[in-house]
Amino acid sequence: MENVVYDIISWIGLTICIGAFFIKDVLLLRLATLIGCSLLFIYYSHISIPQGVISNLLVLLINAYYLVRFANARRKALNASKVATSTPGALTTEN
Repeated sequence: MENVVYDIISWIGLTICIGAFFIKDVLLLRLATLIGCSLLFIYYSHISIPQGVISNLLVLLINAYYLVRFANARRKALNASKVATSTPGALTTEN
């Protein structure tokens, strides 16, 4: 029964990773790939295949890094827009 659970995890991970090729939004693509590779990492760890573990771990870390960068850029843009809307007269010049 335990092996069936890991097989299901692998099929779900594989489906998510393949499905990510059809996603056009970069945030959703990276998030889907992160989830899919996490599931495949669990599966390959269970069946002890080092190539699968290492490759999925690398893809997982790369996507996590870019998701963090995306979140930081989004937070900076949000803070910049809050500053711009809180001081509307600061951006205009008077003659």
